Amino acid sequence: MSRFKKDARLFWLAPAALALLIVAGCGDDPVTPNEEPIFTEEDAATQSAFITIGMVEVLDDLAAVKASPEIETVSGSSYITGSYWRDSDPDRVYTDAVHRLTIDFDGPGADGILPATLLFDVTATGDPRLANGTGTLLAGALTVGFVIDDIVVEADNYPSGGQLIVSTGGYTATVEFFSNHTATVTVGALEWSVDLDDGDITPAG
Repeated sequence: MSRFKKDARLFWLAPAALALLIVAGCGDDPVTPNEEPIFTEEDAATQSAFITIGMVEVLDDLAAVKASPEIETVSGSSYITGSYWRDSDPDRVYTDAVHRLTIDFDGPGADGILPATLLFDVTATGDPRLANGTGTLLAGALTVGFVIDDIVVEADNYPSGGQLIVSTGGYTATVEFFSNHTATVTVGALEWSVDLDDGDITPAG
């Protein structure tokens, strides 16, 4: 977990710095025309890992039809808190203005990493159950969009197929789930393995 927390800290700082540079007009500064880009493929991959572990907390709720709407509260995780709705018309999990998830890898009361808000609206149909929908990760001025594309959901289990597609900082990151309880995130020509328990990402290969 320590490696991921280090990477996550760098990830949250980089986009915030990038936003400040854009507002300040640094891109037009003739003194620094050759600065290295602040936002990297690894930043995009790290954001995708954040989203992935948040969504695996809730997607298994779509594995079976729910009889009536109810509010689900996330428990058993030290870094994901909050609540969301689960409904059956259609079979759906979603957030609203009051019920939403917070991801904070420093844990309650710590300030090293900016907490992120996870919003989503996902439905499931068919057999096997396939989840589809959209969502957003918010952290300060940073907004990251994602799409759930035919993710195979199973009760009390990790997703076993399908993709989560993240759009951020000019990059498209694709998280692909496999039946052996693993996932990979690909950004351009680069690929990482994602630990579905804690979101740790490591270079593949």
